Amino acid sequence: MSEEVELKLKRRIQIIVVTAMSLFFVLVTVVVFQFAIRIHQDAQIRALAKANRQLDQKIEQAQLDKDYYDSHEFKYDYALRHLNGGRPGDIVVL
Repeated sequence: MSEEVELKLKRRIQIIVVTAMSLFFVLVTVVVFQFAIRIHQDAQIRALAKANRQLDQKIEQAQLDKDYYDSHEFKYDYALRHLNGGRPGDIVVL
């Protein structure tokens, strides 16, 4: 009887150890994948922030260009370059 009880106890301990190791393996795998996902998301955040900064620079440049195109200086420059319309006495260097 004692051998039979001992075998049942050993078997139960083996089942518990196998279950615990399986659970540990699953948890470690989940943690590794979570870290990989986090690293990938951080890389995406950096890439999108860089693209956002570039777009902000383009918006600022477009605003400056718009201000220039609305100015009298642009009209004068355009007249000099394309319409040959300088003022008397102007020295035009193209």
